[in-house]
Amino acid sequence: MMVIYTRDLTDSVKVTDGTFTLSAPYKGPAMYYFYSKYEAKRDGGYSPFSILVNSPAPVDINVGAEGLAKSVIGNAPENKLYHEFSKAGGGQQKIMDQLNTKYGADFLKTLTEKDPKYKEVMSDYKELASANDALEASRLASFIKANPNSFTAIFLLNNMISSVPMNKGEALYQLLGANYKKTSYGADIKRKINAAKITAIGKIAPDFEQADTSGNMVKLSSLRGQYVLVDFWASWCGPCRAENPNVVKAYQQYHDKGFTVLGVSLDQPGKKDAWLKAIHQDQLTWTQVSDLLFWNNAAARLYGVQAIPQNFLLDKEGKIISTNIKGEELNTKLAEIFHK
Repeated sequence: MMVIYTRDLTDSVKVTDGTFTLSAPYKGPAMYYFYSKYEAKRDGGYSPFSILVNSPAPVDINVGAEGLAKSVIGNAPENKLYHEFSKAGGGQQKIMDQLNTKYGADFLKTLTEKDPKYKEVMSDYKELASANDALEASRLASFIKANPNSFTAIFLLNNMISSVPMNKGEALYQLLGANYKKTSYGADIKRKINAAKITAIGKIAPDFEQADTSGNMVKLSSLRGQYVLVDFWASWCGPCRAENPNVVKAYQQYHDKGFTVLGVSLDQPGKKDAWLKAIHQDQLTWTQVSDLLFWNNAAARLYGVQAIPQNFLLDKEGKIISTNIKGEELNTKLAEIFHK
């Protein structure tokens, strides 16, 4: 069984005599994902294979004997552009290779916050990640300048804009051809640029209102007078659940001094029970809100949240003073605030 899916489509077909044909309504350029149920069963998990499509023309897929990952794609020039750019990257793997060389792969696999070398490793990781972000931003800029009218350019900018300084991201958007700016991807980029502008350090955090676990509406601005961590997370998000104990520790240590948390969950429609269960299991005793709209959570879209966990630390007047601050870094920042 072969399965295809994209933003608003899922379909499947049986493979017969080594061939299959899938037809999908063309609603505009998009990334289409394929996976084989046979491969998923064989390998113990799904490994989607992606194809970037910008026209309703047929796309040929010659599936490799080892699986979809070895497929050769025909009649998809934008897909070729995209994969050429992607293959030249691999920054995350390079970062891990460098860390493995310095510290040893076995050591990193068992590393915890209690290890004396944890801060050193995290410092090295952030330094390498920052350098990689700068390199990727430079590669992206060169690609967009060379291919401004391609769908690949707008697709890549939409995916990578969070790691590009806001002013540079806006400048790159202006270089794009007009045709694909009209797509949902173009609209996403504009929304993310606007969100970056209004959630920059020093800006008053945009106000929003959502229902808490009892259905009562809670406004962010109602928490003025306290330092507030606006914490975007979800019950289904493993890294979020791993970070929750750090937030609990910070809340318990500094709540009486004037610190609180507003949890904003990106849980899915119909999954309120999972949200409530996670709150109970992780002992999150502060106010929790959600509209249960998954990635379409209104507050998350307003703040340009593209990945979780993500947070914004506000001062007593509601001004953003730090973003994406986690683990020991959060405790250090709060200690700095309350032990002045």
